Amino acid sequence: MTGTVTHASFTIERDFPQPPARVYAAWSDPALRQRWFVDDPSFAVSEYDQDFRIGGREKGRFSQDGTLFYHNDTIIWHIVPNERLVFSYTMGTDSGPFSASLATVEIKAKGKGSQVIFTEQAAFFDNADGPEMRKAGWTELIDKLGQVIAG
Repeated sequence: MTGTVTHASFTIERDFPQPPARVYAAWSDPALRQRWFVDDPSFAVSEYDQDFRIGGREKGRFSQDGTLFYHNDTIIWHIVPNERLVFSYTMGTDSGPFSASLATVEIKAKGKGSQVIFTEQAAFFDNADGPEMRKAGWTELIDKLGQVIAG
């Protein structure tokens, strides 16, 4: 066996003026989730499906150049409406996975709004992707989530 595995974890925290139910809806409602998680002018999405329930799956296939395609395969393990979501996912290309992750989303009431705490524990294979790049990607996504729930 050759190659390396880098283990890492990171946490992103954000406060939003919207209540937990609105934040949760942006994760659970397919139309809202599409707006912040899938739609991106720099990536052409060739395939996306979401089944939001315990045991449900989310799959995506997307590309920046139409040649190299990235894959996301997610399984939802735990849901507490308006409070918590736990899922695992792999990221990869047509040649195979380059990471496997376990993520927890906590949504807490904070004043009239809410606090989101996103924690990811990941294994990155053969130095592909990596913790800094992944955290930057999720930071951008959570910022987009904030824009969607505000609008």
